[in-house]
Amino acid sequence: MRRLYLNCCSIARNHPFVLVICTLVLVVLGLYFGNFHYGLSDKNDDWGTFGDYFGGILNPILAAFVLYWIVETYKLQKTELQETKRLINDQVKLAALTALLNSNLTRISLLKSERIELLNEIPVNLRHQATDTRSNEDMEPIDIGVEKSLSGEYFPRVQKLREINGEIKSLIDENNELEEQIKVFLRKKQNDFM
Repeated sequence: MRRLYLNCCSIARNHPFVLVICTLVLVVLGLYFGNFHYGLSDKNDDWGTFGDYFGGILNPILAAFVLYWIVETYKLQKTELQETKRLINDQVKLAALTALLNSNLTRISLLKSERIELLNEIPVNLRHQATDTRSNEDMEPIDIGVEKSLSGEYFPRVQKLREINGEIKSLIDENNELEEQIKVFLRKKQNDFM
């Protein structure tokens, strides 16, 4: 018995419309039996009249409740759809930023490989003139005066090295900006969920 009571209380708390509908049914039954009969009838005519009364009063009320819940369901689905669209747009933006970042990293890797190939084409005794030895990692070409002192056949390679280094620097700067955009985006999303 206690379990039945707890189940009824749980239903009433989680679904108040069930409580309202049950109350309406009891009120309609009470009014009918209180006004027209003081007990159950054994006549078919009384039961038919009772059915008409019961259906005539409760059907419009129940239809109004059904309409209300249909409208509420529509509003909820509309809100969820808008939220889903927003989340998809956010994911697309994040994916685009990440793809661009990865593309730049791939391009940087290719440029560094090309730079190594170009350096390998320059004789070792001239390589120190074609690169800045102070920067072992990037091995950037030094000023044009030194480049022009190289023999004519290596000068175009040194110029290409300069272009490659400039492009690598540009891509690294762009990647830093992209990483910052991603960090800002993720911080904003994290704040949205808090």
